[in-house]
Amino acid sequence: MKKMWFVAFLCLGSCLMVFSQSEEFVNEEEVDIAEEDKMEPRDRFMFNLTFDNLFHKENDGFKTKWHSRGIGLYYMYDIPIKNSRVSIAPGLGFSHSSYYHNSFMVEDSTGTDFNPIANYNDQDEFKRHKLAVNYVEIPVELRFFGKPSEKGNVFKLALGFRSSVRLVAVNKETNRDNGYFKKVKTKGYKDVALFKGGPTLRIGYGGFNIIAFYSVTELFKKNQGPAMTPFSIGISITGL
Repeated sequence: MKKMWFVAFLCLGSCLMVFSQSEEFVNEEEVDIAEEDKMEPRDRFMFNLTFDNLFHKENDGFKTKWHSRGIGLYYMYDIPIKNSRVSIAPGLGFSHSSYYHNSFMVEDSTGTDFNPIANYNDQDEFKRHKLAVNYVEIPVELRFFGKPSEKGNVFKLALGFRSSVRLVAVNKETNRDNGYFKKVKTKGYKDVALFKGGPTLRIGYGGFNIIAFYSVTELFKKNQGPAMTPFSIGISITGL
């Protein structure tokens, strides 16, 4: 009888040891998973290539070209919310927008305006007209990350807001003059608004993302230029 109790005691002790070790293993596994979540790519660097354009009145004769474009480079500091797959990411960056159009850009004491060129499509006379604007930008995103795949890729969704401060606005024209094309560059258009801002959307998988931006402010200062609202859509390459 004593031998049976002794054997039962040994069996019970063995079961308790196995249970405690398995529980410890599970806890270690959970910690490892949590550590993996913390080590997921958090999109610290972002490089954007976009189609940049302007919402404006269609009956004024002014038209933008399909190849209007922009670039952006940002550093984002990701702040996870506890151990969740949600984070907040403020950042700092630089962007450039080139708006190709069909007009002469003129500036006087009343502000800036565009005079459409009737025969702009005559490439023997008019080659290129564009307004280029550079900004320093402060983006912030609320990010949602999915579960990593076996290769470490993650589905991601980011809603944000981007605030911008104009550095310089430049008008560039290339027209035929005296038998050859002449480039004219004019800097320092102060009628372009100093500040720009609007919501952003980013959806991606791995390092590839689709992005969109819509400005809640107009391109020019109030009563200093035509009513034009910037927007952009494109791709973003992210890493680290």
